[in-house]
Amino acid sequence: MENQLVEILKVNELEPTKAEIIVKQFSGFLEEARTWEAKAKSIVIKDVSQTQEMQEAREARLALKTIRVNAENKRKELKEQSLREGKAIDGISNVIKAVIVPIEEHLEKQEKFVEIQEEQRKEKINLDRISQLQPYVEDVSVYNLKEMSEAGFNQLLNGAKVALEAQKEAERKAEEERLRIAEEERKEQERIKEENEKLRKEAEAREKEIAKERAKVEAERKKAEEEQRKEREAREKAEAELKEREESEKRAKRESEEKERADEEARVKLGKVKKYKDWLRANGWTEENKDEYWIQDHGHCVEFYKLVSKYDK
Repeated sequence: MENQLVEILKVNELEPTKAEIIVKQFSGFLEEARTWEAKAKSIVIKDVSQTQEMQEAREARLALKTIRVNAENKRKELKEQSLREGKAIDGISNVIKAVIVPIEEHLEKQEKFVEIQEEQRKEKINLDRISQLQPYVEDVSVYNLKEMSEAGFNQLLNGAKVALEAQKEAERKAEEERLRIAEEERKEQERIKEENEKLRKEAEAREKEIAKERAKVEAERKKAEEEQRKEREAREKAEAELKEREESEKRAKRESEEKERADEEARVKLGKVKKYKDWLRANGWTEENKDEYWIQDHGHCVEFYKLVSKYDK
C-alpha cells in the first residue's frame, strides 16, 4: 500500500524528503481503510433477521467515513501549507530579483555603452527625419528612416517635396478646371432657364389663343346644338300634334263607324224582334195568354206550340 503512494509521488517528480513526509501523513489512513475493507466485504445481508450484521455494517460505514473525512482534512491542510510555502518562496525570489535586476541593467548599460549611444543617435536622427518628412507624405512609417543614409534621406525628402508640389499644382489646376466647368454649366443652365421661360410664355400665349378659339368653337357648337334642339322640339311637337290629330280623326271615324254599326245592329235587332212579335201575335200569342204557349228556339228557327189541355192525375 505504501509502495502505491511512493509511486504516485515518484511520477510527480517530488523531492524524496518531501515525498517521505507526505507518505507518512497518508499511510495511516490507507492502512485503516484496508483493515476495514476485509471486514466490510465479510458482511453480507440475506435476511431481515440479520440485525446484528446490519449494525456492524453501519459501524463499518461510519468508521470508513471518518477515515475518508480525516484524509480529506489532511489533504487540505498539507495543500494549504504547500501554498504558503510557494508564496514564501515567491516572495524571497522577488526580493533577490529586486536587488539583482537593477544591477544587471546598470552593468548591461555599461557593457553596451557604444551600442546604446549609437541607438540613441539613430533614434534622434529618426525623430528629426520624421519631423522633416511628415509634412510631405501621409505615412512616414513605411520608410526605415533610422537606417537610411543621409544621401538617401535627402533624395527621399526632395522627391517628396517635388511630388507634393506637383500634387498641389495638379489639384490647383483640377480645381480651376472644376470651377471653369461649373461656371460654364451655370451659364448653360441659366441659358436653358431663360430659353425655357421664353418657351413657357410662348406656350402660355398659344394656350390662351387656343383656349379662346376653343371657347368660340364651343359657343358656336352650343348655339348650333340649341338651334337644332329647338328645331327638333318644334318638329317633334308638330309631328306629335299631327299624329294626335290623325289619331283623333281615326278615333272619331272609328267611333262613328262603330256607332253606325251599333245603330244598324240595333235597327236589325229591333226589326227582328218586331217581326218575331208580329209573328207570335199573328199566331194568337199575347201577354195575357203567353202561359198557354211553349216556344223552343233552335237558333236557326223557332218552334211555337200551343197547350191543348192539361190533365192532373
